[in-house]
Amino acid sequence: MTATTVALADDSRWRDCRTCHAVVAPDGTELARGGRSGPNLYGIANRPLAGDSAFRFYSDDLRAAGAAGLRWSEANFAEYLADPDQFLRSATGNPEAESGMHVQLRRGATELFDYLRGLSN
Repeated sequence: MTATTVALADDSRWRDCRTCHAVVAPDGTELARGGRSGPNLYGIANRPLAGDSAFRFYSDDLRAAGAAGLRWSEANFAEYLADPDQFLRSATGNPEAESGMHVQLRRGATELFDYLRGLSN
């Protein structure tokens, strides 16, 4: 782990995320402890939206965006976290799209994405 990875493990940005999310490797190793009410964030970099096949509770709009080919990049991860519903409204063209995620993060999303990418490598 890099110094940034260690620092973010104790950072409030990850603490907010871990209420619902964990980072669990395919072999079951828990890399970042967290909840299970949201999808596993292992391997999120370049994964299709709604791409964790083990998670069954994605919103229809998030599934539609993933089916249309949207993938998690640093830029759209940051845009999504800033306003999840607005991101999906723009991505799907549906003015009533909803993400199902009720947390917003306006700063630090790119560092958080790098943290998650680092855990997955």
